[in-house]
Amino acid sequence: MKRFLVLVTLLAVIVGGVYAQGTIRIAYFELRPYAIPQPGGGAPTGASVDYWTTIVAPAMNVKVDWVGPTPMLRLLSQLASGEVDAVLVLGKNPDREKKFLYPTTPYLLFHPTMAVNKDSPLKEIKTQNDIAGMRLGTAQGAVVPDFAKTAKVTWDNVTTPDWIHDCLVKLGGKRIDGVVDLSDAAMAYDAAQTLPGRFRFLPLPVDPAPIYTGFAKNARGAAFMKLYNAVNDKNAPKAQALLKKYTGE
Repeated sequence: MKRFLVLVTLLAVIVGGVYAQGTIRIAYFELRPYAIPQPGGGAPTGASVDYWTTIVAPAMNVKVDWVGPTPMLRLLSQLASGEVDAVLVLGKNPDREKKFLYPTTPYLLFHPTMAVNKDSPLKEIKTQNDIAGMRLGTAQGAVVPDFAKTAKVTWDNVTTPDWIHDCLVKLGGKRIDGVVDLSDAAMAYDAAQTLPGRFRFLPLPVDPAPIYTGFAKNARGAAFMKLYNAVNDKNAPKAQALLKKYTGE
């Protein structure tokens, strides 16, 4: 009888584990047009969401449980603890590489940019001296290019989920001098909805930033990433094309 109960318990654990692996919990922060929250807490839309729901998840034979929108610091904490299995859009830096698992291939390349008011005297950015003394907005916990991070600037870090919108409102009110993000597309998309025609976008003189879906550094995350690599390595170029649905470009 004891052997039977042990066998039943073991079988339940195995079956439960397999079943649990059929659903992947992916956290996201608001980053239009890549991750767009929906009213009422429904599943998000956006180019990165579409990449997962139309290409990646079916090929991996998993269902996605979307978690968010979540502020950046909380999202990173959820991934580090294993509360979620992955983060939809994740830049890379040395600290994050120690905590999370990164796939072999990025699925997007972002182009770092700074938004300034159209009446700003700053017309282009070539050296760190061009931005010295500025007060710049970004998300708390976001990856910032070393070019901007090591310049003599003051950072105004925002902790809200819709941080680009909130930073652009501050910029429009001239409470900060600029807004920095890895994605020029996200900045332009949000600006067109927040304060259209008010800003100029200046590319930072840095290389494009590779963007990944990052995974939890545990056995479950590693198993999901192995499946993901097999799909993403072949399909990553398709992700950029999905952006056209939202930008029209």
